[in-house]
Amino acid sequence: MHSNIVLRVISSFIMAPLVWYVVWYGKAVYEDYSIPLFKIFLALLGAGLAWEWDNMFNKKQTLGGFWVVISAVLTAFLAEDNPAFTMWIILVGTTLTYWKSASNLAFSLGTVYVCLPLLALSWLYFSNGDSAKEMVLWLFFVVWATDVGGFIVGKTVGGPKLWPKVSPKKTWSGCLGGVVFAMLVAWIFAMYLKVYGYMNGPFHPTTRVLVFSAGGLAVVSQIGDLFESYIKRRLELKDSSNLIPGHGGLFDRVDGLVFAVTVAAWVVYLTSGGEITQ
Repeated sequence: MHSNIVLRVISSFIMAPLVWYVVWYGKAVYEDYSIPLFKIFLALLGAGLAWEWDNMFNKKQTLGGFWVVISAVLTAFLAEDNPAFTMWIILVGTTLTYWKSASNLAFSLGTVYVCLPLLALSWLYFSNGDSAKEMVLWLFFVVWATDVGGFIVGKTVGGPKLWPKVSPKKTWSGCLGGVVFAMLVAWIFAMYLKVYGYMNGPFHPTTRVLVFSAGGLAVVSQIGDLFESYIKRRLELKDSSNLIPGHGGLFDRVDGLVFAVTVAAWVVYLTSGGEITQ
């Protein structure tokens, strides 16, 4: 148990700075060196999730899983300039996956499950002007704070289980703790944005909007966590893979983000009147 926690901490200290660097400097790296760093990050993330999805369902790599990988990589590289066309790629990829997986509907819908958050992340990052990297980082921090808060409060306070048949360790206190931690981190991040003048761009969130949005996204994130736990229960799996030491697999780390980023992108799109500002 102790060694597992140490591995989790070490892995987190490696992954978090990498994600921060990609988000914060992704556009600058492209402008200076013509390297699409953020797109490469999305492609690697999507390919990794697609690989895990195939392995979770089939215990090996299949032709159906190949189409999930292809759909994810195409989504990562094409979503910036062609978000509408990318939806067709996801639809075609889902159809091909269904065809090549002996009509396994649950498995083929993994194409949507993997690709839609990639499309959402790409849209948030490339279509919201100067405030994009701050908003994407805010989203990552909110999801991470939800996980940390849920773990700390759940372990410390305990109490009634949230959904024991799906996730035996999750408690109502942990759920509430995740929401509180997310709102606290959002408030701290809002103070940082104000102090350094990052509240500019086409999307102008106030501190109140950021804090209460964080609370809502914390709930959405935990729904995503429970959904992934439900899938693993149905497939009789403990982790989505052993790709990340101490954490399990990619899905085990981004299950909440998958739901949160999709909802966040949809809300931003609606509140901005459907306009895309490059």
